[in-house]
Amino acid sequence: MARDASDPRSAGARPSPRGGPRCALLVLLSLVAAAPLAPPLAHAAVDRDAGAAAPASSALPELPRLAPIARPEPDITAVRELDRVLDQITSQDARARENARATLDEPISGIVDAVRLRVQDVRGSIDRDAAPRVLAEARREGRRALKGDKGGDDAPDGKKKGAEAKDDKGAKKGAGDEKDDAEGDWLDFMLATPRPRDSAWSDVVKLLAMVRMLAADGTTPAVRELIALHAYFGELLRIDLQRQVAKLRDKAVPALIEARQHDAKIVQRWANKQLDLLGRAIPGEAIASNDTQILADVLRAYGRVRDVDAMRVILSFCNSDRARLRDAAREAIAAIGEPGVWQLRDAYLNLTGEKPPREWSWDRIARELFATYDRARLAEVYELMDEGVAAASANKLAEATDAFDRVLARAPLFERRKEMVGPYVERARSMPADRREDALAMLRKALRLDPTGEHAPKIEAEIAYLEGVLLIDRGTPDKFVLERAIELDPGHAGARAALASLGDKVAERKSQKNRYIAAGAVGFAALLAMFFIARRRSDPAPSAKQPSAAPPQPPASPGAEPPRTQASAAPQPPAPPAPAPSAGQDNAPPRQAVASSDPALSPGQDSAPPRQAMESSDPALSPKQDGEAMASSDPALSPRQDGEAMASSDLAPSAPASEASPAPPVQPIEPAEPRDDGAPEAGTLSR
Repeated sequence: MARDASDPRSAGARPSPRGGPRCALLVLLSLVAAAPLAPPLAHAAVDRDAGAAAPASSALPELPRLAPIARPEPDITAVRELDRVLDQITSQDARARENARATLDEPISGIVDAVRLRVQDVRGSIDRDAAPRVLAEARREGRRALKGDKGGDDAPDGKKKGAEAKDDKGAKKGAGDEKDDAEGDWLDFMLATPRPRDSAWSDVVKLLAMVRMLAADGTTPAVRELIALHAYFGELLRIDLQRQVAKLRDKAVPALIEARQHDAKIVQRWANKQLDLLGRAIPGEAIASNDTQILADVLRAYGRVRDVDAMRVILSFCNSDRARLRDAAREAIAAIGEPGVWQLRDAYLNLTGEKPPREWSWDRIARELFATYDRARLAEVYELMDEGVAAASANKLAEATDAFDRVLARAPLFERRKEMVGPYVERARSMPADRREDALAMLRKALRLDPTGEHAPKIEAEIAYLEGVLLIDRGTPDKFVLERAIELDPGHAGARAALASLGDKVAERKSQKNRYIAAGAVGFAALLAMFFIARRRSDPAPSAKQPSAAPPQPPASPGAEPPRTQASAAPQPPAPPAPAPSAGQDNAPPRQAVASSDPALSPGQDSAPPRQAMESSDPALSPKQDGEAMASSDPALSPRQDGEAMASSDLAPSAPASEASPAPPVQPIEPAEPRDDGAPEAGTLSR
């Protein structure tokens, strides 16, 4: 059999000397037969050369895959919370229903999956004949209440009828329903006419409550469940679902785009109508949102429905500076696939100025396009990467790692990051012993760049070894990390040596002497502070006002009581009344006046404190009580002296407490001198 000319085994083969003419004839025939195939083969070779020259120094990026719609199992906590709310809102207690109604507007974590589970339960138990009647009766009662509150004004209803009829585009029944319920909430209508014992009423209330909870969540999965409710229950909840979609606006657009390809035709028509009402029917309008998450969901939704008309809009986000939008757009391109090949060719031509080869499939064109986008956007990053690679090849590890650090700062998920692992590891191993912390950081960075590579176990072993050495240096050795290093890399000599040294060397315990000295100094300072504070408190406070000249103190009599100070003075019980003074005693002048008018008094009498000082020192006593107390506490006084004291107290006017002058400060009393036997008695005049 003759070999083809393109077969490398036939290139340069010499004919055998035995059948020379025959072999030459066969070769000639094969060349003639392969002549028509030469141009295509030449074109293919040219295309292969062009394809090899098109990509840059790096490999083409892989196309991201669009993740399918996930429907995880509901969380048991969310299910219990949902059951609690539904039980309260359908209970017989009016207060419980009000509290449950107030909680429906608060988003609950994991509520979407729980609602999907409970909707299936209601879907199987609801009475599809009784439920519409119960809802219609509640709506009728609600409309009556609204008309009564508005005073029967039907003019606004007429305007709303025209607006709703325009939105419904000829659906008379739907327009009438929307006109009737233009104001008011269906759930409020149902709660206004409670029938807790009616199963149809309970099922409708539960459905309306779950609709509010999904609307409060406001995410794309929540709107998907709202659309599924329309597929399950049809016209029963259609108007209420339209109201919730109108409130959500842009948040409902991604799920409505996906609903265009729903299995139910009624849902497809309803979704197209809602997009038209929201003004998001075409791709150029659907992306008019400032929310990055909503915009990313819109791009993925176009990818799921494989809308070729949206290809050009999606391609405009494939080079976005926001990574979330860029990834979503590329996932959508990969999901649309072959139907969008011509849009991809046009985009490649507009970007590079050259047509892509014919043999390139849509995925090859997309990868080339994305690689060109990345190089244009990350031109500086690629320059830094090339500088780092050149420095690493020249064994300039410090310069190489510095360049790689700047690359990772600009693009943490750079596609050539695996090329950085080797320089980082070599730089870590070349660091001295006093920079083990920096070496450990280098190794951890290298492991994050390629956690599943062939060198990952050795890098992990080196990390464990450095951690063990650092623990030994700190005085807290740990054999586990060293054993882990040997387990990952059995040939690691450093880990074996460090583990063997732990059995021979005992780590010296650090001295605690400095800590004890510091604690003692603090305690001694505290004791000194306490001593000085106690000494200051024990010193007597100086008097506020010192007298100019202290009067002489009277000698102490045997039966006399020392003068009372203000601190020791206290109200005394009233003494028994003294006998009435005689006529001579009544006419006698007061003791105080006699003492002040006669300068020839004895020293003891001159030094006696005046009555006014005693009264001011004890303002609680009245003048009469003071005299009685003095009479009862001084038995040495004669009856005449007692009477004189009482007379003086009776003659003194009693001033009210509010007009009394403030008491002067009490002076300290010095001890009395011993009494002289020759001194006259107290209260007598010297002759």
